[in-house]
Amino acid sequence: MALAAAHTPRAARTSIPTSWSAQGILALAATLICAMPAAAVLVLAATGGVTGLNIDLLGDGVLGTLGLASVGGGGAIILGASAAWLVSLCVFPGRGFFTWALVLPLAAPSFVLAYAYASMTWAGAAPIAVSGFWGAAFIYAFGLYPYVYLAARAAFMSQSSCALEAARSLGARSRDVFLRVALPLARPGIVAGGALAILEIAADYGAAQHFGITTLSTAIFRAWYAHGDAIGALQIASLLLIAALVFLVIERRARGRAAFAGGSTRWRPLPRYSLSPGVAVAATLFCATLLVLGAGLPLLWLTRLALLHADISELARPMVNSLSLAGVGAIIALALAAIIAAAARTGGALGKASLFAAGMGYAAPGAVIALGALALFGLAREAGIVGGLGAGLALTALFWVYAARFAAAGVQPIDAGLARLSKGLDASARVLGANSWRRLLRIDLPIAAPSLAAAALILFVEILKELPATLILRPFNFDTLAVQAYAYASDERLLEAAAPSLLIFIAGLAPILILSRGITRSRPGAR
Repeated sequence: MALAAAHTPRAARTSIPTSWSAQGILALAATLICAMPAAAVLVLAATGGVTGLNIDLLGDGVLGTLGLASVGGGGAIILGASAAWLVSLCVFPGRGFFTWALVLPLAAPSFVLAYAYASMTWAGAAPIAVSGFWGAAFIYAFGLYPYVYLAARAAFMSQSSCALEAARSLGARSRDVFLRVALPLARPGIVAGGALAILEIAADYGAAQHFGITTLSTAIFRAWYAHGDAIGALQIASLLLIAALVFLVIERRARGRAAFAGGSTRWRPLPRYSLSPGVAVAATLFCATLLVLGAGLPLLWLTRLALLHADISELARPMVNSLSLAGVGAIIALALAAIIAAAARTGGALGKASLFAAGMGYAAPGAVIALGALALFGLAREAGIVGGLGAGLALTALFWVYAARFAAAGVQPIDAGLARLSKGLDASARVLGANSWRRLLRIDLPIAAPSLAAAALILFVEILKELPATLILRPFNFDTLAVQAYAYASDERLLEAAAPSLLIFIAGLAPILILSRGITRSRPGAR
């Protein structure tokens, strides 16, 4: 008995270092995969020697990015937070439908909405011309508000019923409860959602380029392709990367380590306000306007144009390419995200480094990560490690960029699923002699399977919508739906751009609907 008791701890002690070593190697590899392209951009831009950087181009890019981020991002924050408040804490006609339907604009990338509204303007169907700076700001506000809506709604739904009920019992009006209780409690979520929307605006290329707005993302392509200045493109990319990272750090510091303790001993449905008839109708019209302008009207218009001008023979191959890239890329990015989430859960310096590297990749626009990967492949070719960037290496580089760019988007839901696991499970597994690697594969990940599925859907949609990285790294004669839509729109062939744009929209609808319905049922007692 004594020998058995002494043997079990020794077996556990000898197995843990081996498993931790394996996890440590994988976590280190994940960190390098996420960080190397962005780090390469910074290093090569700093050591590029005499620069051909166009100061006027850079200045226009900074002004354009700041302007669109302020107007479009500010609009997305106001629209998303307002809609989240209404569907979470108010009663009005259609609330149940809008609860999940308001996320539908996420299925369409900004450049698809830009092409749809531009063709409406060109055909005279839009009562107000959607073009120029204000057209781009309109697209960003109504296309990206779901980022804020989802984060703010999750923040509102996670609030304690006691705080809201206490405010109401003390005689506070609905407006005061919102401004003085619910809004401060939900502020971290609103800030996080707003940061995502602003980063998406800074990273976007298609919509800004189509409306003729010079941003830092469009300036990268102009410096490289129009001016033939690779060093200048890298330096603009490095400035955009640094700005995105600084913004991300500021946003996280703004949220701080805020934590709120609720007084509820169990979850209860949130108290909802019955609005007056006039206000209830206004709430319904507001949510309907968001849905119609963000998804309904562009979808119907693209469908009309596609039925009139679609050429099925030209769509089959780009559709297969898009789905293949999104599917394989989502699997690779999901594996990377699971490794990073597991490393973060164990804590330590390596886990923090993995999270920071993933955040660096997600904060950087796709064009920046693609330039970094392309520069690293160029260095490897000069060293004789690889040959030319053929189709196989180009696809490898593209999957690398997808993994580095979107790993953080998969880490968040996986980390949330792992955080719900009881510490008693880990203790029981250790007592039974299971090492951390076996616990991860046999216990943690199977229990967190719903979070893994949500992460896979998010990654699939994100990769399906990615344009700038695919434009830079795709193999010759390898078009995706996004690339084909962009090519048609660049040639002012908006009618032909409708069909591939519509297919991108439709392909993203099913994953978005599944995610939205899952979030709707995520709070016990929610209905």
